[in-house]
Amino acid sequence: MKTISIITVVYNDVDNIDQTIKSVFEQNNQMVEYIIIDGASTDGTVDIIKKYDAQLDYWVSESDKGIYDAMNKGITKATGEGLIFLNCGDYFVGKVIDENIKIPSMIEVKYKNVLNRLITRKEKFYKHGLPNNHQGIIFENKCLFYDTNYKIAADYDFYMRHDYKNSLPSNKIEGYIYFDNNGLNQQNLYKRDKEIASLIKKYHGVSYKYLFLIKSLSKIIIKKLLRKNNV
Repeated sequence: MKTISIITVVYNDVDNIDQTIKSVFEQNNQMVEYIIIDGASTDGTVDIIKKYDAQLDYWVSESDKGIYDAMNKGITKATGEGLIFLNCGDYFVGKVIDENIKIPSMIEVKYKNVLNRLITRKEKFYKHGLPNNHQGIIFENKCLFYDTNYKIAADYDFYMRHDYKNSLPSNKIEGYIYFDNNGLNQQNLYKRDKEIASLIKKYHGVSYKYLFLIKSLSKIIIKKLLRKNNV
């Protein structure tokens, strides 16, 4: 059995899928099981996946009910002790997976902010939202599944049901994960924050919900001002 199952979900992203795949194969392949779930792409994505057919542990291209349904399909095929959800457009930079990797744990994540500067994602208190991007969390493979009733923030619910809180160690590695900051969450900020707020209320109470909403609104306003001044 491989140590880490890496799951990539993709739909019509021919421009980015190759880079994501190559970054996985640059890791310790003796430790990695790689699974790709494609949502019946029609733009050439599947042709690129087929090029790597012999190197992939499993892949499929078929319709699904959304990103979390696709991620659940990946979980059903995963045999590794740990799970990493590396979406198409995200990729490993340098060596991330090696024999010292911890399960469960955190991996450093970097992304480009509104000023197009590469910055490191700071881990947050778990009652204020997901402590790290889900790409930077190595989950234990407990055969838990994402709740598809949540369309954007199911990753926070998934984290809370693992009961990790703020207890996960960080891996001391040379590389990091690059997070594509233009995905579904960023395109639906208000809907995302509404779902997260409902989950925070569910798990931590109403006071943490309103604290989160105040902070998230402030961040949205600041981002808009930065974009306006940077035009």
